[in-house]
Amino acid sequence: MPLTPHENDVILGRGKLISAHPGNVRFRTIVSEKKGIYNQSVDIKVKRNIAISVVEEIELLNPPGRFLIDTSGVKITRIEEGVWVRVEREKAIEKALHRLREKKTAKNNQQSKDKGHSDSKCSEMPNDCQSSSTLLTTARQVSPITTTTFRIDQVTKTETSDQISLQVIQNKSPNNVGKAETAIPIGGDPSRYKTSASTNSKQTLPSEKYSFSNIASDAFAIPTQILEYDPSTKFEPPLYSTTDNSSFIEDISFDVELDAFISRQLNDDLDVDGNKKLTLHQWIDGSRPRVDSNVMDYIKSALLVAKELTGCLIRSKNNAIGNSSFTGIIPLEAIKAINVFITMTRHHSSTESNAIRESVLGKDDKTNTFFFLKDDLEPKQPGQNIFRVDFSIPPDANPSVGSELSRLVALGGILYELFSKGDQFEFDSITLKARSVNELRLNNDEIIDDGSISTGQRSKKTTPCPGDDRFAHLIMRLGNSGIPHPLINLVENLLNSSLGEFSGNDAYRSLDDVHVDLQLVQNNPSRYLDNSMIKANLTFTISDEVYGRKEDFERLLDAYNRCSKGECNGALILGEGGVGKSTLAMNVKEFTIEANGYFVSGKFDRNATRPFMVIGDVFNSICDLFAANIQSIEQERNMAETLTKSLGNGACLLTDIIPSLSNLMPLYTSCNKSSFDAASRTRYLLLTLLDTLSKLSKPITIFLDDLHWIDPASLAFCRALLQSTRGNKNVFIVLCSRESEVQSTKNDEVNDWLNSLNESTIEKIHLANLNPDDVNKLVSHSLRTWPRLTRSLSAILHGKSLGNPFFLRQTMEMLSRGGYLHFSLAERKWKWDLDEISDLRLDDNVVSFLTKEMTKLPDDLLKGLKAASCIGYCIPRDIVDILSKHLEMDLFRVMLSLVQRSYLAWIGSARFQFTHDRIYQAAYELMSEKQRREDHMKFGLAICSCVLDYCEGNYDMMFVGVNQINRGGPDVLADPRQRIMISKLNLNAGHRALLLTDFSSALSFFDHGIKFLNPDHWDTQYQLSLDLFTSASEAACALSDAALVKSFTEAVLAHSRSLDDRLPTVCYAVKSLKESRNLLSCRDCAIEVLTQLGEDVSSVLEIPSKETIQITNNLLMSRMSHDSMITMSPCTQQRAVFVMRLYHELNYVYYVFDQTRLLAISLRMVSLTFEIGLTDTSSLAFANYGVELVARGYLIGSKLGTLALKLAENSKYISYVIAAVKQYNLWVVEPLHAIAESHLVGFYAGKRVGDEFSSSLNYCLHISTSFFCGKDITQIKVALGEYIVQLLENSQQWFLPQSAMLYWLIVELIEGRNFDITKHNPLILNEPGIIAFAASARHLELDVFIDGCKLMRSFLFCCDLTKCGCVLDRVVNATCQLRPSMIIAVFFEGLISFVVARQTTENDEWASRGEIALRYMKRWESSTWNFENKIKLLEAEKMHFLGNFDLASQFYHQAVESSEKHKFLHEQAICLELQGLFFHGRNMREKALNSLQRSVRCYRDWGANAVAERVEQFIQRHFASI
Repeated sequence: MPLTPHENDVILGRGKLISAHPGNVRFRTIVSEKKGIYNQSVDIKVKRNIAISVVEEIELLNPPGRFLIDTSGVKITRIEEGVWVRVEREKAIEKALHRLREKKTAKNNQQSKDKGHSDSKCSEMPNDCQSSSTLLTTARQVSPITTTTFRIDQVTKTETSDQISLQVIQNKSPNNVGKAETAIPIGGDPSRYKTSASTNSKQTLPSEKYSFSNIASDAFAIPTQILEYDPSTKFEPPLYSTTDNSSFIEDISFDVELDAFISRQLNDDLDVDGNKKLTLHQWIDGSRPRVDSNVMDYIKSALLVAKELTGCLIRSKNNAIGNSSFTGIIPLEAIKAINVFITMTRHHSSTESNAIRESVLGKDDKTNTFFFLKDDLEPKQPGQNIFRVDFSIPPDANPSVGSELSRLVALGGILYELFSKGDQFEFDSITLKARSVNELRLNNDEIIDDGSISTGQRSKKTTPCPGDDRFAHLIMRLGNSGIPHPLINLVENLLNSSLGEFSGNDAYRSLDDVHVDLQLVQNNPSRYLDNSMIKANLTFTISDEVYGRKEDFERLLDAYNRCSKGECNGALILGEGGVGKSTLAMNVKEFTIEANGYFVSGKFDRNATRPFMVIGDVFNSICDLFAANIQSIEQERNMAETLTKSLGNGACLLTDIIPSLSNLMPLYTSCNKSSFDAASRTRYLLLTLLDTLSKLSKPITIFLDDLHWIDPASLAFCRALLQSTRGNKNVFIVLCSRESEVQSTKNDEVNDWLNSLNESTIEKIHLANLNPDDVNKLVSHSLRTWPRLTRSLSAILHGKSLGNPFFLRQTMEMLSRGGYLHFSLAERKWKWDLDEISDLRLDDNVVSFLTKEMTKLPDDLLKGLKAASCIGYCIPRDIVDILSKHLEMDLFRVMLSLVQRSYLAWIGSARFQFTHDRIYQAAYELMSEKQRREDHMKFGLAICSCVLDYCEGNYDMMFVGVNQINRGGPDVLADPRQRIMISKLNLNAGHRALLLTDFSSALSFFDHGIKFLNPDHWDTQYQLSLDLFTSASEAACALSDAALVKSFTEAVLAHSRSLDDRLPTVCYAVKSLKESRNLLSCRDCAIEVLTQLGEDVSSVLEIPSKETIQITNNLLMSRMSHDSMITMSPCTQQRAVFVMRLYHELNYVYYVFDQTRLLAISLRMVSLTFEIGLTDTSSLAFANYGVELVARGYLIGSKLGTLALKLAENSKYISYVIAAVKQYNLWVVEPLHAIAESHLVGFYAGKRVGDEFSSSLNYCLHISTSFFCGKDITQIKVALGEYIVQLLENSQQWFLPQSAMLYWLIVELIEGRNFDITKHNPLILNEPGIIAFAASARHLELDVFIDGCKLMRSFLFCCDLTKCGCVLDRVVNATCQLRPSMIIAVFFEGLISFVVARQTTENDEWASRGEIALRYMKRWESSTWNFENKIKLLEAEKMHFLGNFDLASQFYHQAVESSEKHKFLHEQAICLELQGLFFHGRNMREKALNSLQRSVRCYRDWGANAVAERVEQFIQRHFASI
């Protein structure tokens, strides 16, 4: 139920009302005190622990402070008007972190200055006094404890406690060296002390009086006199100390408190070496709180002393130092408060350590009885002070060490005095004697150590016998003094050790157990030091900490840090349900916030209410965060310009998915929504948006939970997300998935994908159940009971829950509700019966267990829980309001009650959601299958009715309603009219899902719409039926589900009333066959439909005559001269549009099987365009026709290519047209360097329109063309390697052989021919594999490319020249589409032919091949930029072979110049090498050496180090003498 805020609560929200709340004022004060240490720290963990200490201080108030939030959803004018619920502790910590990070505003700074100037008393203080005041103030800022001890010369009490006059002194002067000072409280026994002499050289300030509150308001500011220690008084040097590394606290809150505590005590009374020594009672008197409200501060400080005392006793036992008097262990008789001394040392550098030790040991110490380790006095962190506890052993002490139990009782006495703030505990031999079977007290006789019996009455001063409740009144006094109950129990358990073997299970058995418990209190102050929390939590609260995940947490943090270096782009957390995957993942939120970044999250639901819901919500959140961070109009304008530049008018396509995008940039009212693949286009735009935003300096973390329920559209996006963010230093992805959740093919796909993720870029973390020790920690913390006492209970709970954290927590909740765990008010602790719990039978399955527990809920809560589970994991507020009317109950209030019981969570006043998916599953299984379906139908009809009546256009609500109806199923509904209405709703929902590019959801809607149709639907609802089946075919085709497309197509063909009605479905069928690589069926189907549409396909496919081609070309020339093609009217005939599309599909089929038909098909498409007007495929017609003309030598082909590019500018085929025109057409008139850059444009154009195939093709062509242009092959190698990895990940094998062969060649050029590429990159196909794949493909273009690479490799390495492949016949005599790589292959075969012709006797044959290659190359001599240098080099080689050396020399020179001029660096190197060899053969050594050396430089600049080394070796062999 809603809570009522009190004065200690912190209210979350904005406004003056909330800001003025007393709890918020106190919260800001606490934060202000801790900001100093927070700002000084750079460690994320440390900062988080400081925030936790802020929350704990609030929780330790009386009554305990809570962090509350208003869930009413309306503006309130009074606190009482709100509906307040408690936020999760993590939310409270975030609030504290936010406040700690918050910078002080200029207004506040000015107020602080004004306040400082207006304080006349402070401003009038002497400089030395002001310095001391500053020091004290700084100490307060650093310490989480709001207490400080001050040095005071004189104290004069006035009539009010606030008017204590102080005389502040300066630090000691050098004249005070050697004089030890000790501060004791006023009213203490001064017999052993005397006041410092007036002749002391210590400087004093003028005796002006200052109000105590003017210097500090700390509770530990205790007025004391500065007294000098009297050397005549016996004061034994300490013998044992606590100095070792354990004196430095691991927990940050106590670590800071310890350092600040020592700093407070070190503000005065230091000896020359910076030490301060106090007896325990002096320390107690000096630290005792003056007001009750500061008791907890004293307890925290005393706890530090208690832990060090215990550690000292343990170390004295474990590190016994032998001497003539003692065994090395502190005698039992010496374990008393009067023998305890505390030494505090200010931090010194390592060079001063010896002086410090001399100070501690005493310069004349010769006994070697002072116990410490070598580096004991070295601080754990720079600047940290040192704190030590010592025992001084009286000379006449009995050396007996006693039993372990006796020492425990003695320690209990000291701790009693410590925690009671000085109440003395008197020791005697009876008190310290632990009982055993052989040590029973008979009547009034007492057995002592030597076996004798002591008789008689005890002294009245001794403590009562424990067997007669001797300590009961002491324990009661501790309780009345406000000491926390766990510490009272600790002291009581120590004293009860006197009962020996008759003590209860709670009594201590060893000092180690005591030390462990004290450390636990120190590490968890809010858990063990808060009496009010124990009283307030009698209903039992389970600890919300995370246990057993330290190593996993560190791995996650390491992955996040590596992301900033570009080494890791995410983490994958796997494990069974309930092991804490989401809890661990949420730690990344803190990392991101500390890095000043943005954290967004989404959780997949198997019953998602709307398409693309999670991804859309994630990006909406990102846009909202960026919009909220915009600080100025200029920043807003820059943001809009950057996004507009990267997204263009495609941004309007994202508005349905990301409505919040409009907050960052203006959106075009209209844009071209035509896309080759809408889903791919959407993915590209989303990823472009993310990449753009991530470059604006804000780190972004995306957390996607429950990946095992991901939908196919989101899965495809996540695949692309991880690929696109690889190496992005500002984007970190966290994924969570349940390992064993494999119930469908979809989950198989998810697991296969997750298993394939590269662990070098994705950190995989597998979470297991908790081990028994971690379970015990959770149980102990939850019960606020020492772990040694809960170990047996934890063992039973571990066995019943198998260590599953969620199951364990639920089990403990059940035990608490059932009374198996109950709080004893008398004993102030939780109790249980092990036998009862052990005999309790629980379900092994957590869902069954939860289901049984839910049945015990009140009827209204049970009804609300069932209704919530029907809706889904998240329940929007507006749906709750609709169901409230339908169920005739206040469902909102019911759900708030379920929030209080931790079944639901109330998220941001917008929706409820289940706290765990196992709770959601259990609630859903409360109902039978029949009841579920009935409720789904009822709820769905109610929601849809509301949508139709009042909320038209609310698509989110429509999706919820339609999903509910579909889950109910058509069998639940009998009314024909309602069934028709539901079919129409499904059709609308499906079309909306298509707009969101969630084709899987769209197909589901269409399929359900078909199922809801009445039996005679083709007769009575023909148009609705046709629309549903046609739309279903479209969605199935987009999903590449050929079987479903075939099924829907057959239904349409069987019932359609006209050809026009079935044409769209048939076209989807043809496209589906093509994409499934069933090309023969695709061809037959397309021809059949074209024939039905009146096309004479057999005639069309005949190879056209030259006359026909010339006629068409003449027509084109006449039309193009007036730019009439660009302004041609669009086609309005739907059938003609389908004819063009079907011919385009045929063009693809014949490109694979028979390229001789391509000219005929493209010619027919051009002719149809003249007849019917422009269609979306007209640009393809001109592009393909132009390619065919260029291959046959018609110059008009290049003009058609340019025309095709203009027509395709706003077409979904733009990427395909760029690839076809640039690679197969315009290379005749454009430089290859420009062609390479154009393919990069085509790559991005394909991404924008969703044409993944053409986009990938363009990138492949960009890389290969860049290689043939002579670009740096080391850079090409990197890009090509990444591209091949993406091809493998996306199963795009069509481009793999060409890319692999080129990669193989590049690696050999860099590393050498003997380099094992499989070791370098095992993903790359080896050469036999490449050749085998090419052979299976039977594609001329691929064959020539592979053989061309082999020719180039043979030539550059001067090996296997006579064994390399032949491409001349295939290229020269072919009438297929040509690309530059094919012509370059001819060029290298020509070079090899002339070289071999000079070296062999069969020179005529090789020379003939070289001549053929030269003649073929001259066909393209009009392309001066691309081929002039190649033709010149072949001419030079020909002249060289023929012996015409003068012409050869000229051609070599021209070839070198042309290569350099046209920027073909690699070919310049080849020309120079061949020129050098030519000069070398002519015995022109200087020219030869010059050319060869230049060749080496060019090869190295190109990146071909292996080739350069080959030439260098030639130079060394033949030019060593030069």
